[in-house]
Amino acid sequence: MANRYFGCRGTSLLVWLTVCYVSSMALFGYDQAVFSGIIVSKDFLKTMNNPDANLQGTITSLYNVGCFFGALSGSWIGSSLGRKRSVILGTTVLVIGAILQMTAFSVPHMIVGRLVAGLGNGLNTATAPVWQSETTQAKWRGKLVVLGLVVNVAGFSLANWVTFGFSYLEGSISWRLPLALKLIFCLVILCTAPWLPESPRWLISKNRIQEADVILADLKGETNVSNPAVLAERNEIVRAYKQETENAMTWSQLFRGASEKGGSGALRRFLLGLGTQLIVQLSGINATSYYLPTVLIESVGLEEKLARLLTAANSVHYIFFSYLGMMLIDKWGRRGAMIYGQWCINSTCDQDDWNC
Repeated sequence: MANRYFGCRGTSLLVWLTVCYVSSMALFGYDQAVFSGIIVSKDFLKTMNNPDANLQGTITSLYNVGCFFGALSGSWIGSSLGRKRSVILGTTVLVIGAILQMTAFSVPHMIVGRLVAGLGNGLNTATAPVWQSETTQAKWRGKLVVLGLVVNVAGFSLANWVTFGFSYLEGSISWRLPLALKLIFCLVILCTAPWLPESPRWLISKNRIQEADVILADLKGETNVSNPAVLAERNEIVRAYKQETENAMTWSQLFRGASEKGGSGALRRFLLGLGTQLIVQLSGINATSYYLPTVLIESVGLEEKLARLLTAANSVHYIFFSYLGMMLIDKWGRRGAMIYGQWCINSTCDQDDWNC
């Protein structure tokens, strides 16, 4: 069809795919940070009948429980529905969660909203980067995936500044409207995703080769699906998919570190990927993500507005270093960038210990 994707091909189609992808990542970053400014709002605490610290922690952390199960479900939902429909489903679930949160008048109401929003965001965050990488040419793939992380941090920073600005308003609008603003990101996703192409790799996995050829041609800006470059990329995806399925492992084989064909090294790679993500969380990043205003108010003794301002200012340097990573990821390589980043974390932790 001449008007497929509203006539977009090649670079213009990649731009719209990226808009959808970065909206998903910005949404995740915004949702990660917005509640840190909500739980110190006097009107919010009054509306929730002044929950104690334990209950506040429960309300906050159950969002992450939802994210965990949403991301976990992404593997089979993404394989069954496809990348595009999974993102649409995750965003729809998140819209429901956002509405529940912004209309909450009790703790159970808010908890349900947090759980539902977490499920949607977890599914989105697990699927959107895969969709982006499977519809992007290799020369752009690294930078665009990291761009999503940069925008994720930008969304995180935006939420801190939004809650700081709205703290000057009286009444429930000071916390309900910041919770509602995430719907803007949802709207962008729901207005773009339905009209964007599905992942060619997913189509090939479902033996829908002709559809994959058409999409590969569109992504390359070609009108002829028989173009040698299109066929070469399709054949490469088919080869990689066959190799992947032929060497597939069960969960028990993965944890044993061996398949029917002998040792595979899969367990080591699995633990390396899992361990790096675990180390990030053990660095304490979520303590500042969710509780920095609370810590500055209750432990340091700062006034609420100053605590909010410092929290928002603290989030800005995240953007700079995320952008630096995007610029250096292809120069240093994935492994090199991770090692340098971990070295910086270790050096700052050592400095903190020395000062203490």
